[in-house]
Amino acid sequence: MNANQEEFISLIYANCERYADQYGIKCVPAIVAQACSESNFGQSTLSKKYHNYFGLKCGSYWKGKSVNMKTKEEYTYNQLTTIRDNFRVYEDMRSGVLGYFIFTNTKRYANLKGITDPRQYLETIVADGYATDHRYVQKCMTIVEDYVYHWLDRR
Repeated sequence: MNANQEEFISLIYANCERYADQYGIKCVPAIVAQACSESNFGQSTLSKKYHNYFGLKCGSYWKGKSVNMKTKEEYTYNQLTTIRDNFRVYEDMRSGVLGYFIFTNTKRYANLKGITDPRQYLETIVADGYATDHRYVQKCMTIVEDYVYHWLDRR
């Protein structure tokens, strides 16, 4: 883990801890791994410029600022399709992380509440339709095991 990755994990973890209990979420390591995966440890344009660390699209309910960007989706197994879509824009890391908790605090994701096992959390959120990548759970679990747990051990 390099210094930039460690700093990102530290910042995103602290922000996730701020909201997790309030929203009934018990699995911060999985959420931190999602942010690391979706934002390339805070280095993607969407995260650096627009504070969207989770790749959250606007959808029909979003009333805030947005930016139209290219993204890749896996609609067919192991085949990436490049599309353009509107993504949410946040003012800072705090509001970007809060945005994730608000986004997942819906009926669709209600089954995430109380899950403590990262793999179960990730499998559940993918089954709920959060990601199209068939490797999403494994990618995030690798980050949990190789980065987040190591960071927590040194904390």
